[in-house]
Amino acid sequence: MRITMIAVGSLLLFGCNKPTPATADSAAVPGTTTSSTTAAPFDENAARAQILGADSAFQRALVAKQVDSLMVYYDPDVVSMGSGKPVKGTTDLRASYDKAVKANNRNLSFQSGGVNFSNDHSMAWDHGTFTGTSDGPNGKPVTHSGSFMNVWKNVNGRWVIVAEIGT
Repeated sequence: MRITMIAVGSLLLFGCNKPTPATADSAAVPGTTTSSTTAAPFDENAARAQILGADSAFQRALVAKQVDSLMVYYDPDVVSMGSGKPVKGTTDLRASYDKAVKANNRNLSFQSGGVNFSNDHSMAWDHGTFTGTSDGPNGKPVTHSGSFMNVWKNVNGRWVIVAEIGT
């Protein structure tokens, strides 16, 4: 059973608020010669809150075994790596989660190690640790713990996971 797939989903509850100065490019408004507009500066705290909010919603959907609700957080070309062969694309990832939610996952807990951003703010990554209990092969509870890292891409102001790995 791919319990690490569940953790890799990055069900974070807390974030790191380490500020990094944001930059913005200025561009002339097309068709004008005397005025220019400044693009709004990137707000890392707002982006971090969006990512952590997605993590929290993801956790609720996972506990509720709502696999369709999990898929909205993924890029169609996502690569997910845990134990075993990498899973590529949301079709195969959905099938993996369909199996994972049958393991009666419970007591899920995630601790964020932080959310960081690329210099151009088009990408982000978060990482942390997890613990949880699921039914083992013989039906007896098994506790799992490990670490995870997710790579997010900003697509039109919405963050989606493009790669994930869990141990």
